[in-house]
Amino acid sequence: MAFSKDAMQESFFMSNITPQLRQLNNGIWRELEENVRDWAYDNDELYIVSGPIYNSDHPKTIGKSTKVAVPDAFYKVILDYEGNKTKGIAFMIPHERTDRHLREFAVPIDKIEDITGYDFFNDLILDNSEEEDLESHMDMQRWPVDKKRYKQRVDHWNKQK
Repeated sequence: MAFSKDAMQESFFMSNITPQLRQLNNGIWRELEENVRDWAYDNDELYIVSGPIYNSDHPKTIGKSTKVAVPDAFYKVILDYEGNKTKGIAFMIPHERTDRHLREFAVPIDKIEDITGYDFFNDLILDNSEEEDLESHMDMQRWPVDKKRYKQRVDHWNKQK
């Protein structure tokens, strides 16, 4: 967020905040966000949507009076819209510390749409068949993951208290 004071301040809006375990935030979620930054540099412009997933109508809560719901998992949906080179991917990560590889959490965008009920990219200039193909398939080869970050997460980040 260092590129803009406004962007930094907006990252602290309550609409951008959800309870997250430190082991997740400083672990695999950090690894995912750092890879997304790399992909943004490599692809010039990305559309990114992140949010919580609740598996229950009565999720665990925190706070004595506020009762803020704690998510069971989090998602991040990413689209690189470049005409005939358009690609997309999503990640669904359980709300816990993990040593599993980031690739294991990659899913087609459709899976997140089914869980959340959102249609993420319906307003973009995609015809229905292009959108259907893009959202139902994912190719990890088109989204290279930094191997050093995975090792750094497992060896260091995950061990922080």
